[in-house]
Amino acid sequence: MSSVVVIADSGCDLPSAILSHYNIHLAPLIARFGMYEIIDSPEARAEFWDKYDISQPPQTSGPSVGTWVEVYQAALEQADEAVVVTLTGKHSGTFNSAMVAAAEFSGRVHVFDSWSLSLGEGLLVQRAAQLAASGESTATILEELTLWRRQLRVFIILDTMEAIQRGGRLAPLMAAIKRMSSILKIKPVLTLREGTLTFDGAVRSTKRGLSRLSNSVVDQPLAAVAVAHTRSLKLAEQLADRVAVASAHPREAILLIEAGPALAAHAGPGALGLAFVPAEPK
Repeated sequence: MSSVVVIADSGCDLPSAILSHYNIHLAPLIARFGMYEIIDSPEARAEFWDKYDISQPPQTSGPSVGTWVEVYQAALEQADEAVVVTLTGKHSGTFNSAMVAAAEFSGRVHVFDSWSLSLGEGLLVQRAAQLAASGESTATILEELTLWRRQLRVFIILDTMEAIQRGGRLAPLMAAIKRMSSILKIKPVLTLREGTLTFDGAVRSTKRGLSRLSNSVVDQPLAAVAVAHTRSLKLAEQLADRVAVASAHPREAILLIEAGPALAAHAGPGALGLAFVPAEPK
């Protein structure tokens, strides 16, 4: 039996190959299109977009307390303790549900708020799994996650604002963003600060967006980096190529993922994201 197992919600958007390699257990989110439900998984992306209508974005919900309990029970058959990484608690009830469920397991389950989503959460989940596979203790894993969370940078460029406006996730900022967009025809750039999505500027075109994101890592050694997209694989590959050159980070080490409902339902199609953790100075 291994000492520590890693668990996450499916909002981390990690590919099936990584989940399988590190034996990461997932609690699935749910996307609802009226009465029709899709249980989130890497294999459900095509079905999600088949149902998607930007004029009526789906509702999303995190795993229930009961679902978390079932996932914990299965995972703890293989390990003494579990480290659980969740979506930011500032925009989802997933963290709270995971915490409530953890109370039933006598201190064996340790829940960590990623303060992020999609590719940002995914980098933290992957790091936790790497440390667990190396035999590190729960305390060491949580300490490393806290360090990475503080250093993590996430940027998301929206191709359209219609979905996020309808979803209401940026209600306090929407007036300013909408005004800028109507006047300047811009694409908003969002970031996460201590788990809260905030407006971080704008670009006039996709080309300038690629430049802005890749310029954020120029000559910067990276411990980990990921690129995410919503139905924009070619642009995501271009961004990954440019980030590899700008940072001298191996292209094959850049995690490239298609974002699931936790991001896609609110960002809409055509979104691009970059997440990275700077390497510690040697």
